Amino acid sequence: QALRAQLAQLAAKLHGRVLSADEWALAQAQLSAAKASASAALEARAQAAQGASELTARHARWCELESRRAEQAAQLERLGKLQAVLKANAFVEYLAEEQLMQVSRAASERLGELTRRRYAIEVDSGGGFVIRDDANGGVKRPVSTLSGGETFLTSLALALALSAQIQLKGEYPLEFFFLDEGFGTLDQDLLDMVIGALEKLHMDSLAVGVISHVPELRARLTRKLIVHPAEPSGRGSRIVLEEL
Repeated sequence: QALRAQLAQLAAKLHGRVLSADEWALAQAQLSAAKASASAALEARAQAAQGASELTARHARWCELESRRAEQAAQLERLGKLQAVLKANAFVEYLAEEQLMQVSRAASERLGELTRRRYAIEVDSGGGFVIRDDANGGVKRPVSTLSGGETFLTSLALALALSAQIQLKGEYPLEFFFLDEGFGTLDQDLLDMVIGALEKLHMDSLAVGVISHVPELRARLTRKLIVHPAEPSGRGSRIVLEEL
């Protein structure tokens, strides 16, 4: 009965077709080849899936390391630039140059006030000072070409600018500026300008001390310490305070 049932099923599938022994053998061979191919494909698929999983993990690790490498490369670049800046005295020279530029700008403004905008101070490529003659078309010339009075005014402008910079950077305010001589080379007009500038500094809460033998200057000072030299009789030097 079982065989008859199977024969009936096969007959239903064949629909009257006839299969020879050779065709049957060929079909069996094709079936075996298809099973072998399917088995190989399943094995290859499993290997590919395992490889893909490993590649995914490696790629995630690579992304992590690449991110760290990029950070380290940027840090290395910054350190390289910092090393180049700090090499020898380059960093100190850079700061000094920046400070010099600030002092020169402030001094140029002071000198312009003292000379009625005739002169200005600039810094050349070698780090030295040059004078810009604005009254002569802005021609730049060395400071050695200045007269005695002009040199004094330039030195005074630089000293005032440097004093202001020190006051800005210091922990405690510098409220005193000391000026020793130098007024004897000034004509009356320049002397008036210098005295006016010093009086303006005094009004800016900055005490100014001046050592001078110029009578015109002494007459303009409201408070003076007069030093009397020692006398041959043995009496020592005396200091007298005079106020107007």
